[in-house]
Amino acid sequence: MQNNEVEVLKRALERQKKARAQAERILEEKSKELYDTTIHLKRANAQLENLLDEKTDEVDAGFLSIIDSYVVMDLEFNVVRSNESAKEFLQFDKGNPKINLSSYVHPEFIQYTTESIQTLLETGILKNYRAKINLPDGDEKFVQINASLIYDRNSNPIAAQGILRDITQEKDIETLLGNQRKQLKESESRLATLIKNLEMAVLLEDENRKIALTNKKFCEMFGVPVNPEEMIGMDCANVAKESKDNFKNPDKFMGRIAEILKNREPVLADELEMVDGRILERDYIPVISDGVYKGHLWSYRDVTLNRTFKRNLQAEKDKYSGIIANMNLGLVEVDTNDRIQMVNQSFCDMSGFAENELIGKYASDVLSVQDKSIIAEKNAKRIENQSDSYEIEVINKHGDYRHWLISGAPRYDEKGQVIGSIGIHLDITEQKKLQFEKEKLMVKLEQSNESLKEYAYVVSHDLKSPLRSIEALATWLSNDYSDALGDTGKEYLGMIQDKIESMENLISGILAYSTANTSELNNIQIDLNEVISEITDSIYIPENVKVLSPKPLPLIIADRTKMHQLFQNIISNAVVHIEKENGKVEVLYQETSDHWKFCIKDNGVGIPKKYHKKIFEIFQSASSDKKSTGIGLSIVKKIIDRYNGTVWVESEEGVGTDFHFTLEKQNLKIKHHEDIAGEKVL
Repeated sequence: MQNNEVEVLKRALERQKKARAQAERILEEKSKELYDTTIHLKRANAQLENLLDEKTDEVDAGFLSIIDSYVVMDLEFNVVRSNESAKEFLQFDKGNPKINLSSYVHPEFIQYTTESIQTLLETGILKNYRAKINLPDGDEKFVQINASLIYDRNSNPIAAQGILRDITQEKDIETLLGNQRKQLKESESRLATLIKNLEMAVLLEDENRKIALTNKKFCEMFGVPVNPEEMIGMDCANVAKESKDNFKNPDKFMGRIAEILKNREPVLADELEMVDGRILERDYIPVISDGVYKGHLWSYRDVTLNRTFKRNLQAEKDKYSGIIANMNLGLVEVDTNDRIQMVNQSFCDMSGFAENELIGKYASDVLSVQDKSIIAEKNAKRIENQSDSYEIEVINKHGDYRHWLISGAPRYDEKGQVIGSIGIHLDITEQKKLQFEKEKLMVKLEQSNESLKEYAYVVSHDLKSPLRSIEALATWLSNDYSDALGDTGKEYLGMIQDKIESMENLISGILAYSTANTSELNNIQIDLNEVISEITDSIYIPENVKVLSPKPLPLIIADRTKMHQLFQNIISNAVVHIEKENGKVEVLYQETSDHWKFCIKDNGVGIPKKYHKKIFEIFQSASSDKKSTGIGLSIVKKIIDRYNGTVWVESEEGVGTDFHFTLEKQNLKIKHHEDIAGEKVL
């Protein structure tokens, strides 16, 4: 190590030694000051204790008998002296001689307490300090303190003394009174606001007939051109005189006021008629407080509309009472026990009884109802707020057996409670007789239909038998004597065979037509694709014509035989009237929510417009074909009618024909029967 570095280190060491010596001197000086301060404080405390000791006897003697709490504390809030009242109220713990009053201050009053102590230190006294404190047991109390400073011989404050009084109950009372005053003020405000905004006119007078309160409605009702506030203090006697000409009878109006004020008894709904036609109701309520008359309250309501409504209602009631009394329908009101309350003249005429013979009687007894259980059943329904119509059989006063149709409904009181029922009665005896006759006729008609069906079978068999024999004979002649007949004979024989075939078709067609809407329907699920296939296999279709369906036909619920007849008769007519090289018959369909809609479309010769409706009538045909019977399309219409459908044709000559028809969708109900109209009709 070089010498110069050693020198530097030595100088640094010397500086550290000097600095340490200086720090030790400063520490000794501060320690001396602290010791002197401690001695001074001990002396001051000793002097304070001596002073307090000197005054102890005097203080104890002066405050032992004080009821309020007395406390002496130093300037750090430590309790130095207190009387028994203070110890009991503040719950001083004898085992803990050091009690600091700052711990008693409620958090909400810390700032206020700090400011009050500052005032005490500045002025020497503290008057009416009120605050909330927390006691050791957790209770909260309100206290009022009057305090003053205690000084030493040099006039320096060394403590404070004060009288502490529990004002918790007083504070509670003040709070309660304050709340009551607030509630009273709010009630008065609400009442005043209510009166000012009432839909009725209000006028409050004091004992001297000076206006204490009124509202806007009063000013509007009597045409007073000022605000309600401006009327306060006015003399009501003068106001009444000025407004008396608004009433129909001014003298009566003034006299009535004098009479009411003299009696000082409540008056309700006193009626007043105005010159302009209005009707008012007036109430008078005297205001009595502790037996002393303090004034009175007038209230007015415009009841013009109400009175007009009542008059109109009475007029309507009289009108409908007249209608009820004279209408042809019998009217009866009964209570919940079926006791008659009211009847009209028509009911008396129906029953044969006079009104006084019915009122108060039990309806089911006096009217000789054949089935009394139905009356009890209907009365129970009325109690359950149910209305309905029903028929009963009765015997009237004259012993006649009658049928009545009754429409009954519950009868209510003003509270909506069921108190009985009301019934409107219609004598349907004649209608019932007609119904019985109709039923007899229906039975006879059914019997007649059955006879007709049997007759149709017989006629069909009896007519076809000779035709078949003639046809057989004609065939034998053709086979055995063909050479002998010659051309003319053969032609005549062929004409005979054609007529026989036409006659057979006509008989079958008439039989099918007569039973088309009488035979029972065996509605089952059928596949129309199969039906169309069977038809195309069984009928003659020219080589130039094709029958097709652009899309598969649906499964429907219907009678298979009837559907076969329906589609075959239309398709058969279509295929034989197509002369074009590429003839076509299309079967199309659409589905709706409750119907099937079909269209059989061809490109044939078409049907003249004059035949569009006629072709569906029996024996009507647009064709010149001698073999056509004119029955096929009439059968089509009958079948469609049975399925609640419609049929129509759209056609243009030389272009083609569209047969449209609809069929109502059916439910699957299978009925077994024998259909007598199943033969093919072209």
